Amino acid sequence: MEASKDLALFLGMLCGDGWLSLVTRGDGYHNHKVCFCNTDVVVINNFKDLFFKIFGAKINTYIRKRPLRKKIFELSSYSREVFSKIKEMGFPIGVKRDVLRIPEIVRNGSNQEKLTFIFGLYLTDGCLKKDNFIHFHSGSKLLLEDVSEIVNELFKDKRVVKSYIQQQKYTSYQLGLNKEETRMILSCAHIA
Repeated sequence: MEASKDLALFLGMLCGDGWLSLVTRGDGYHNHKVCFCNTDVVVINNFKDLFFKIFGAKINTYIRKRPLRKKIFELSSYSREVFSKIKEMGFPIGVKRDVLRIPEIVRNGSNQEKLTFIFGLYLTDGCLKKDNFIHFHSGSKLLLEDVSEIVNELFKDKRVVKSYIQQQKYTSYQLGLNKEETRMILSCAHIA
């Protein structure tokens, strides 16, 4: 499979709010699961559309209601074939926090595919601050360091990944972009 804007967007979103799960039952049966969750129904629908467009497969939607909080929409596919294709692109199985990197198919792709990947990550792990700068917040330092490298490659501007302690026990990471970088990444919005 070669890179495309759709695939780059899909992988960016998956890196933010998705995961691969492989569960082996007692009888040796393997359950191959591709998952994605988000509270924004527009993001969910975009992911579903991309999933079908890229893999020709449908993905199931489940809704988790939470008292006094937004509903979470969870997408799940049990296709071993799709699971294998995503794994072959370098996406990790299980907990991704300490091993997640930008897939090589994106790193070796065009500048537009790299920007589109970052836009997909923005849709899941980013926000637009009042100063019109994109800020990313992630548990994966390696992923944000990869984003910083791509930003440096594209804009000749090295961005620093900062670490934070949340609730005095969880380490998370943030990366901020400037207005020009933000403008270029948001220009990919027509793809979503």
